[in-house]
Amino acid sequence: MGRKPARRISVERPFLWMRNLSDYLVGSLRRARKFDAEDYMRQLAEQAFTHVTINGLGTDLPHESGPPGDVYFWFYDYSPDLDQFVDSSLIKGFYPKEYLQKNLETLKRNAELARRFGLVPGLHINSPRSMPEEFWQKYPYLRGARVDHPRESFLPRYTLAMAHPVVQQHYRELMRNLLNEVPDIGFIHVWTNDSGAGFEFTSSLYAGRNGGPYLIREWKSDEEIELKAAENVLTYYRLLFDEGRARNPEFRIICDLGPFYKERRYIVRGLGGGIDAGSFGYFEGPAWRDEERMLRKVGAWNHRKVDVADNNIPGLPFPALVYDRLMDVLRRGDRWILTATTPRTIAPFDINAEVLKAIQQQGAVALEDILQNTAVQWAGLDKASLLVGYWKLADKAVRACPPGIPYSTFGFPWFRLWVRPFVPNIDAIPEAERAYYERYLIATFNNPTRVDLNNDMMWNFLTVREARAKKRTIDAKVLPPLRSILNSLQKDVEKEAGNVFEDLEVRIRAAHAFYTTLRNVTAWIEGVHGYRQAKALREKEQYREVVREMIDRELANTKDLLDLWNTSSVEFIPIARTGESLHMYGTNFGDLLARKIALMERHRDDEPFIDPHYMWRMPARTSGHS
Repeated sequence: MGRKPARRISVERPFLWMRNLSDYLVGSLRRARKFDAEDYMRQLAEQAFTHVTINGLGTDLPHESGPPGDVYFWFYDYSPDLDQFVDSSLIKGFYPKEYLQKNLETLKRNAELARRFGLVPGLHINSPRSMPEEFWQKYPYLRGARVDHPRESFLPRYTLAMAHPVVQQHYRELMRNLLNEVPDIGFIHVWTNDSGAGFEFTSSLYAGRNGGPYLIREWKSDEEIELKAAENVLTYYRLLFDEGRARNPEFRIICDLGPFYKERRYIVRGLGGGIDAGSFGYFEGPAWRDEERMLRKVGAWNHRKVDVADNNIPGLPFPALVYDRLMDVLRRGDRWILTATTPRTIAPFDINAEVLKAIQQQGAVALEDILQNTAVQWAGLDKASLLVGYWKLADKAVRACPPGIPYSTFGFPWFRLWVRPFVPNIDAIPEAERAYYERYLIATFNNPTRVDLNNDMMWNFLTVREARAKKRTIDAKVLPPLRSILNSLQKDVEKEAGNVFEDLEVRIRAAHAFYTTLRNVTAWIEGVHGYRQAKALREKEQYREVVREMIDRELANTKDLLDLWNTSSVEFIPIARTGESLHMYGTNFGDLLARKIALMERHRDDEPFIDPHYMWRMPARTSGHS
């Protein structure tokens, strides 16, 4: 008798909806020199993702611009809105045909790749988005809310007045035109209050509550304004949803509610039936439990963001932390997650991604089994335990890093911390000598963050005592595990080009440099601000010594980073293939590090100083002002 065919056992995936949330397909990282979109789609499918966001621009730069010194238009580089791919009768001609066509071709190509690998394609948009200034010259009465951040903007940006029937028809037309071109778009995730986007009269607008003439009359109470603003938000969600469902019965809208501080309680009640909530980490506040219950009551899914990758050091291992985060989401009963996974063309030995993949494919699987099985595959049976030990040490370091260090997450490249000089008085360096890094520093000419690592225009991040405590935590708990890995790798492990240990050593060296720079940010704050606040000469000298010690450590750190850059072929940070930008360093990274070293050595002994009136400065070329 023939053998009976094996019975196929189907295992339900723990996460019914697992969607990538990273800038590799929707933002600036699409221009990383080792990023391959097709291989990334294949990778996502192999890692058991179900959905993928695909709407990165097809051009190197967004169409937006601003007056000299304005930096806000840089933010239009990611999560572009519908009108960056198709037009409507209202906006026809305001964006060049060639620009729209190139973006649309890229969107179609990404959608085709998603289909090929069994992924549902969708969009992550900053919306409703501002319109070009030329548009308002023709349609001034359709002006809605001012949405730009005055700290980074010299040109106010405005969205359309959503309450106007013509504007509503415009968005319906955009949706229809887009779905005619890419009919299998399965979802749209809407993020607002950022990158030139926002809703009228919401409390979180950077310029304060404002909007056009159609939504709010004068002399209304705060509660009445909140309710009307929330209704306006829901109008937009339902408009997009109705058009999407007309084409695709499975279409969903995901609404990130984080920015709606006051309006959330009304918006949550209006979700459900295919309109979901998304969490970037801002959604959980004091009233979260009530809102969570309301989401369940109305039948809205809550798409939770789970961090499983580090964009500053791609491939940095923290597998136990990833495991704990995923288990926490499952314990809460949520089956829908937004997460990021690093392209394997950039990080080929990413244990964090292996943890994510194993849980999604196998369900209840022990962390130790995942680590051991992967380590045997990558390092061989005899060295597997050693590799697992390194992963656990790295995980320990990542967990120990204290929260709240300025610019320590996605803002790290924006403020050029790896290439700007850490000196006692940044302002003592002539502006011409600082231009090499200030060109892409996310700060206008009068933003104090140019001369103060603890300030961003009108507010400070840490007290001297808080900065000292975070510095000591990094010294005691973050850097030692990383040094232990490096010491062992250097003396006990034979490394070959392209193997897991060579790759790990480079990434741990990069991580050590990253956390050392964060440590030195806190030391700069402690030393320079402490010196400025001190009254007694002895106390001033103590803080001066903190500054000197910080400079010496950052100098040594930068020299090690430069050596790593010059000697390693491992892509330990994303590097732009089309040149440096706000979001990424370019192939000139080594030159910038060398300039930092030279300036720090030259200005090491300057007296600590911060101009308290920096934000009132006028441009140097302005006549009649001192």
